[in-house]
Amino acid sequence: MKPKRTLDFTKGSILKKLIVFTIPIILSNLLQHFYTMTDRIVVGRFAENGEIALAAVGSTGQATALILNLFVGVAIGANVVCSNLRGARKGKELREAMHSSLILAGIFGVFLMILGVCIAKPVLRMMNTPESVLRDSALYMRIYFLGVPASLLYNFSSAILRAHGDTRRPMYILAASGLVNVSLNLVLVMVFHLDVAGVAIATITAQYISATTALIILFRKNDEYKLTFKELKLHKAQVKKMVSIGVPCGINGIVFNISNVTVQSAVNSFNDPIIMSGSTVAADLTTLVYQVLVAFYTACISFTGQCYGARLYKRIDKLVVRSVLLSAGLVSAMAALVTVFHRPIMALYTDNPAVIDAGRVKMIMIAWGYILYGASEIFLGCLRGMGRSSLPTLFNLLSICVPRLMWVAFIFPLNRTFNFLFVCYPISWVVSLSVQSWYFFYCRRKDNRKLRQTEEAGCGLPRPV
Repeated sequence: MKPKRTLDFTKGSILKKLIVFTIPIILSNLLQHFYTMTDRIVVGRFAENGEIALAAVGSTGQATALILNLFVGVAIGANVVCSNLRGARKGKELREAMHSSLILAGIFGVFLMILGVCIAKPVLRMMNTPESVLRDSALYMRIYFLGVPASLLYNFSSAILRAHGDTRRPMYILAASGLVNVSLNLVLVMVFHLDVAGVAIATITAQYISATTALIILFRKNDEYKLTFKELKLHKAQVKKMVSIGVPCGINGIVFNISNVTVQSAVNSFNDPIIMSGSTVAADLTTLVYQVLVAFYTACISFTGQCYGARLYKRIDKLVVRSVLLSAGLVSAMAALVTVFHRPIMALYTDNPAVIDAGRVKMIMIAWGYILYGASEIFLGCLRGMGRSSLPTLFNLLSICVPRLMWVAFIFPLNRTFNFLFVCYPISWVVSLSVQSWYFFYCRRKDNRKLRQTEEAGCGLPRPV
């Protein structure tokens, strides 16, 4: 008998299914981030000029995310729509949504590849990237964007799998492609001395392997969500739903990254490769902790999406409590490890103590602050799964981005030190958690009132459990 790979979140133990669903996402996210970590560790350690190469690769992260986020947001919209339709047991519409999402991924991927290659250097100049690293940064970014079609195809494919409750196979895919990435990094940098270009080539090779494998799974015969080439077309109704949910998610990511680009520009304004490298290493290690938040955010979208489609609202309330507690526990454990072992971990990237000292405080401050941010992301993920997208985007703009922009513009100039710059992060997370949690409970009360009115009208919809 074929093993069941999908999860039905509308029944059974919430805690058990949350853990079973979330752990593979955490591992998948860590593996995906390992691509970038490997790039930076290898160039920092083995490139001809390690500090310059490390700064060059690190300076592209926010610029790349700024360009990609709108379209990655639509993948979140695809997850929400597919989860809602699965929870509501609407098979025909679900298949339409799955096929439409892959077409969107292909169209967006080609467009972004061309755009990213063309505007890489102007965007990096806009971010005050020093001339000493600009050439290598632009080279890395241009090669990276050649792999964007594969990256989007994988993101949309994994969104389909996760909407059905399947998180294990995306994890297996990333494990295999991650091994390819690590191997190619070492060969291209240490043997062929391609430095920045080598790690970029290794990354996009791994991305194409991930996308190809995910598509094979989706189109394979005799599976629970088998897709067919003859059904590949855009279905207007489903595309409209994905875009209406996904575009605000993408705009949220763009606005979020504008604030981060502003902070990165402030880092670049020191015009010091040591500070830039320290910031890059700190960002890499705190992003490991961040993957826990992303996992719970993703899990809440899929879990809430199915329950909301089935109108099982009380399960969503229970999900929030369990998710916040689990997220806080895991983040605290990882932040403690980063705090205690920061020096030997950072030494993987560089043996320069000045670089380690430059990034240490930023890393510890942000790692512990993620406890607050994790709770905020859980509320946001549940709101996305409930189909609320526009107002949470506006709230993120007001609660996260505006405080950071004001900090860089007005407060940071009063004390132009590297560590003081990043105090704006925990401040913005406190505000975000307050706003998103308030809006979640407001929406839940509103949905309960609507359900009661529907039951009183005798429509026969299932009661929430």
